[in-house]
Amino acid sequence: MTENKVKLSLKYRLMFYAGGIVFATVSYIAGVWAYGVESASWGDVQIYQALMRNLEYCFGSHMLTMFIWESVCVCIAVAIGCLFDREVFYRLKAEQRANIDGVTEIYNHRYFQERLNSEIERASRYERTLSVVMLDLDYFKVFNDNWGHQEGDKLLKWFAHVCADCVRNIDVLARYGGEEFVVILPETGAKEALAVAERIRQTTDKQSVIEFGKNRGVTVSAGVATFPDHARTRHALILSADAALYSAKQRGRNRCLTYDENCTHLQHVSTSHVKALLATDDLDAIEALVAMIDNRDEYTKGHSRAVMEVSVAIGEKLGMSEDEIGSLRSASLLHDLGKIGTPEEVLEKSSPLDPGERKQFENHAYLGSRMLRRVQQMSAILPGVKHHHERFDGKGYPSGLSGKSIPMLARIIAIADSYDAMTSARAYRKKMTHAEAVAQIRSCAGSQFDPDLVDAFIDIIEQRGRDAA
Repeated sequence: MTENKVKLSLKYRLMFYAGGIVFATVSYIAGVWAYGVESASWGDVQIYQALMRNLEYCFGSHMLTMFIWESVCVCIAVAIGCLFDREVFYRLKAEQRANIDGVTEIYNHRYFQERLNSEIERASRYERTLSVVMLDLDYFKVFNDNWGHQEGDKLLKWFAHVCADCVRNIDVLARYGGEEFVVILPETGAKEALAVAERIRQTTDKQSVIEFGKNRGVTVSAGVATFPDHARTRHALILSADAALYSAKQRGRNRCLTYDENCTHLQHVSTSHVKALLATDDLDAIEALVAMIDNRDEYTKGHSRAVMEVSVAIGEKLGMSEDEIGSLRSASLLHDLGKIGTPEEVLEKSSPLDPGERKQFENHAYLGSRMLRRVQQMSAILPGVKHHHERFDGKGYPSGLSGKSIPMLARIIAIADSYDAMTSARAYRKKMTHAEAVAQIRSCAGSQFDPDLVDAFIDIIEQRGRDAA
């Protein structure tokens, strides 16, 4: 970084010096010519003619004047160059500070996101591969509590140096947040990335005791995900690496795992990462999160997107504004977000749920709203997520709202959610036909669903049927 700054500053200085010499020469010639023209305008044509006939003699006889003028112009150029050089230097220094983590002195989360985005674009353009390794120090909170935050910061800085020694110069090492670190490995497959993660893990395990003393050694867990094998977008790649990391921790810590189908469950993704993705206010991030929600169960793949498409169609039929449609789109995509906290055995159970299991399942709407409440950008969609299982007759959950007191977003999502669930196979029943599902929704108008919205939904379905015919 420093070497680049010196080269950049020298280049700009030479440009200003050369510019000063050129400006002095050109301006002096222009001055002599202007003097001759001015003399001619006063009637002294002979001076003008003499100057034009013998410019070389003119310059020779005024060499001292020209040298002084050249020196003045070069000095001015030097002053401007120095000022510009300082501006460039401090600007680069400020950019570096903005991209560097203050504790570990490696790249920060902001720079990691920007760099990963550009690396994925490059890998996609040239059909290359790249991997992401996410690392988490095991029991770091316990270390902090036992030995103090100063020792904790010392550990973070030491671990950053360990990671830097284990990766290549072209790799990008960054602090993701807290005790989590991440490495971008361009031109690297899953097998090679796992070897890098394992090298970091072994080095940390062996050297931490030497560095910090007996009973103060630390270990690290790691998750590896590869583009394009495991994910094709930035957010999905981060979620995949995080899911692999979570699996490593669940299997006993101090180990490295590569993402696979066993890591697709959303419960393998920390809620702090979910919050960070939601806070980006990026539809790609939401869709990556939704894909992992739906992939928890083979029966629900594509469910959230299907619910979103029907919900948006109803909203457009009702003449909602563009902002309202945007909120409806996000709320319908994230309506099952709370299933992150629902046990897998409950979601996949093929027999009827017992009272305790049903309570766990029904809690997902409330849990999803709690997660969204932490993200200011998501406040507008929170009612739609929280209340999409309310019933028009007041017999739904979680709050037992009825009629028009149920938020509009929730009333719309309730119809779209039920329609897609009925027309899709589930572990506990076969799917209904399109006609059976529409008839079921029509029969529940006024009890489970808002009758006005049911009419709008049926109009949309019938119009689609006519268009298909």
